[in-house]
Amino acid sequence: MKQKSALGLLLSLLLAVPPVAADWLVTRAGGRVETKGPWQVKGKLVVFTQTDGSLSSLRLADVDLETSRKATSEAKTREAAPPAPQPPKKKLAVLTDKDFHKAEPSPEKPAEGDAKKEDAPAAKPQATVTVASWKQLDRPAGDGIEIQGVLQNNTDEIAAGVEVEVQLFNEAGERVATAPGIPSTASIQPRGATEFHASFPGVFSFAEAKIEPKGWRLDLSPAPSQKPTEKPPPQ
Repeated sequence: MKQKSALGLLLSLLLAVPPVAADWLVTRAGGRVETKGPWQVKGKLVVFTQTDGSLSSLRLADVDLETSRKATSEAKTREAAPPAPQPPKKKLAVLTDKDFHKAEPSPEKPAEGDAKKEDAPAAKPQATVTVASWKQLDRPAGDGIEIQGVLQNNTDEIAAGVEVEVQLFNEAGERVATAPGIPSTASIQPRGATEFHASFPGVFSFAEAKIEPKGWRLDLSPAPSQKPTEKPPPQ
C-alpha cells in the first residue's frame, strides 16, 4: 500500500509540472533553430537539445546570442499572453438599393475610381520560375546541412529579381528552420536555369522541405513605333 501511495504521489507531481517552453537560436547567417528547453554556452560551443530530443551544438562564433535571447523572450511572451477578448457582435442593419442615392457620373469627367485605376502603376507580371531539382548536403564545417538546387525559367522572357525561400519541417509537420536561398544570378535567361543554395547551421535532419521561388518577367521588346503625321498636299 505504501508503494502504491508513493507511485500515485509521483505521478501527480509529474502531471503538475508544466511543459518546458521552447527556446530559439538565431545564427549570424539568418537561420533559426527551435530548441527543446534552454540552450547553454560552453566554451566555444552553444549546446542545446533539438525538438526530437537529441543533443546538438553550434559554434559560438556562428550564433547571434543577443538576437537569440530576444527571439526566445518574444516567443515566451506570446505564449504567456492571454487571448484578447472578442468584441461584442454588433447588430447589422439590412440595407437595400432603395436606401442609397446613386449619382450619375458626368460624361465630361471620368469617375473617381477610373482615374485611380489609370494612375495606379501596373503590377509586375510574375515569371514562371520552378525548382528543377535539389539535394541535401552537409556544411563544410560539419555544423549543419545545406540545400542546393536548380531554378528553371519556363518563359520566353527574362526572369528578373529571382528569389527563393527554403523551409524545413519535421515528421509532425512543424517548421524547424527557414533560410533564404541564394541564387547564383539575380536573373534567368529565357528557358534558362541557375543554381541556388540555402544554409542551415545547427540543423542536421528534417522530414520535408518547401522551396518557394519568385521572379518577374522582364519584357525587352521595343515599343511600337508611331507613324509620322502626313502633311496635306500643297494647294
